[in-house]
Amino acid sequence: MKNFSPKRDFPDKLDIVANCASGVETALKKEIFRNFGVESPAINGLISFKGNLNDLVKANLNLRTAERVYIKVGEFSAESFDELFDNVKALGWEDFISIDGKVTVNGKCVKSTLFSVSDCQKIVKKAVADRLCAKYNYNRLPETGAEYHIEFSIFKNLATVMIDSSGVALHKRRYRDKRGVTPIKETLASAILFYSDFFRDRPFYDPFCGSGTFVIEAARIALNIAPGINRKFAFNEWKNFDSKYYDRALEEAKDNVKTGQKLDFCGSDIDSNAVKLSKYHAQNAGVKDKVKFFVKNVKDFRPQSNFGTVVTNPPYGVKAFDRKVAEECYESFGNIMRGFPYWSVFAIVGKDNAFEKFYGKKCDRERKLYNSELECKLKYYYGKNVKE
Repeated sequence: MKNFSPKRDFPDKLDIVANCASGVETALKKEIFRNFGVESPAINGLISFKGNLNDLVKANLNLRTAERVYIKVGEFSAESFDELFDNVKALGWEDFISIDGKVTVNGKCVKSTLFSVSDCQKIVKKAVADRLCAKYNYNRLPETGAEYHIEFSIFKNLATVMIDSSGVALHKRRYRDKRGVTPIKETLASAILFYSDFFRDRPFYDPFCGSGTFVIEAARIALNIAPGINRKFAFNEWKNFDSKYYDRALEEAKDNVKTGQKLDFCGSDIDSNAVKLSKYHAQNAGVKDKVKFFVKNVKDFRPQSNFGTVVTNPPYGVKAFDRKVAEECYESFGNIMRGFPYWSVFAIVGKDNAFEKFYGKKCDRERKLYNSELECKLKYYYGKNVKE
């Protein structure tokens, strides 16, 4: 085996792709426009835009609703294994993957003549390895360095191949190392907050706070704390990726935090362990002194101001006994909020209409979302100050 080839410069012009959960596309599109000034359509949960290395880093650091950020290496038609191999091998993998890189492959095939994911994985891996070996003059890849994870998607015979620049999914903000009974992903929580009328100068409350995700994500948005500020990404381990891009973007993110912003953000839960967990997560997230959590039954919840926003994830009541308890919660919650007409309520609930029935009011609008694999609905109830 020969010595390693000289270090190659990582390409600066990139096709960047961000993916998200179903129902979150609109929120992610708006985020990308706010951060990069680019309007792009969402196709199968993927949103693409042109950028550079700085944009790639900023996307990982700053996008609150994206699950991962990828570098698209190529897209082509593939109706046979030979076509898949030849087209993958023709791509410039040496521009991205160092000679000692560990190449892993995963993907999916939908409505395509190529339907065996495992066979496609092997073919993509072999094509990439053959290309790199030829370029670096090796007999086989050593794969002793950092991981470069390749994702492929073959949809109606159109193949897209990408490199995952994020590594661990972006909803892992690293402040929630302990979970409540029914945790909601941080990315979904952020999307729901973007869909709501929540604002930093407006009182905010979650009366079913669980592990505190809505309150904490709202506070981090209000304080402009970048979601990826306390974690690392796959590209941090790539020897051919210049660390100056990350160092510069991280410093900028830290400078942009609004430490002096005052917030009236609170959460409560009937479960004292959930409240304890919320406080622990708030401390990890750097917002301990900006938010408050209380042990409180929803029956005792009373807003302390004339207007504000509630964003919450009340119990779904999947089991028979739990359903009865959930319905009682919905009814109590509805009775209370009718006395506060200038408060808006945004509730993520089960896909049936049990919530509306017991809450006692038809929603102004709704949106279908997925909490992990569970289909649910976001119910919008706008306060009078919003509607008027």
